[in-house]
Amino acid sequence: MNSDEVNQLIQHYPDIHVLSPEDEASIATKMDNAMQQLAQVVLVQDHLLEQVCDILAAQYQSTSDIDDFLTQYDLLLLARHNKALSTDINVSKSTLSVSLIRLQCDRSNVFDFLLDQVNQIDVPLCDHAQKLKRQYQSNRNKLVQGNIRLVMHIAKRFANKGVDTEELIQEGSIGLIKAAEKFNRHKGFRFTTYAYWWIQQAIKQALNQKRSDIRIPINTSDRILKIESEKQKYYNRYEKFPTLKQLQKLTGLTREQISSVSNIGNLTVSMSAPVYEEGLMLEEVLTSEENTDTYSDKNMLNANDKDYLKSIISQLPQRQQKIVYLYHGIDINDSLSFGEIAPQVGVSLERTRQLYHKSIAFLQTLIDVKIA
Repeated sequence: MNSDEVNQLIQHYPDIHVLSPEDEASIATKMDNAMQQLAQVVLVQDHLLEQVCDILAAQYQSTSDIDDFLTQYDLLLLARHNKALSTDINVSKSTLSVSLIRLQCDRSNVFDFLLDQVNQIDVPLCDHAQKLKRQYQSNRNKLVQGNIRLVMHIAKRFANKGVDTEELIQEGSIGLIKAAEKFNRHKGFRFTTYAYWWIQQAIKQALNQKRSDIRIPINTSDRILKIESEKQKYYNRYEKFPTLKQLQKLTGLTREQISSVSNIGNLTVSMSAPVYEEGLMLEEVLTSEENTDTYSDKNMLNANDKDYLKSIISQLPQRQQKIVYLYHGIDINDSLSFGEIAPQVGVSLERTRQLYHKSIAFLQTLIDVKIA
């Protein structure tokens, strides 16, 4: 699906009621029924059934469900060359099509293959195949539209993280569509349960890719978020950060897993990226403090010069110098939050915040004097 199609699906979300479990099951059943009939139409051709088997074998190597399906296919081929055997087995392309749709695995690659084949079907089956394709896609869209509110809910949890909420909703909707295409009602769980993970992963992936110039694998990003979350919770409770051993217990990760990501974070921070705790941009912090006047572009250039910044920061007391350096990531790989800085300078979280704002106000005074 392209971005226009995604937008078309989500633009009327306020008018869509949340689907009940019964509605979800009904829509998923209609999707499977349409695809089952489509498979019976498409797989009339032997070489296409063989390609479907190749897709499944390549995707799953060996599982009991796939092995059983491939065994049925082998029996079908064998029965064609042995009339006596053909009377003893009840395997046909029709029964294989039913078995294919009822496989308890991700069938989306096979579904994509079947949908792609529709335009290549000759008359008179072409119109029927197109109708079945539209039925499948229409019900898939109903499943997506009925769960857009779930995307909104998850996207709000990741607001103010450096990517616009609208963009997060767009990315989450793509994850929702992927979930709808991969959903298998035969596994017995609700669609919303299944979709939640796909939506969250799509949003996390977007944050990871768009918030930093350096791409971090999503599993590594998840591990970082988990570690930082537990560190912050521990600090909020005990006013100190956990030891490595305590962090292992809190996160369930090994020493090696924690160490491997200890130096990874948002390795590059844009001057226009929001500072999460304050909701301000770095360039705004350096040129304004609580609605003070904004400087001209020329003055902004001076304020952004690293050597110039270091020279005026050096006029602060040592503790305040450290707070400013750590908070803005000057000469280090990443900027730190006030919660991470507080134990390093030996004061409370709130006092760290106060000293930071006091430092910025003093630096602005020095800049004003130099400009005058």
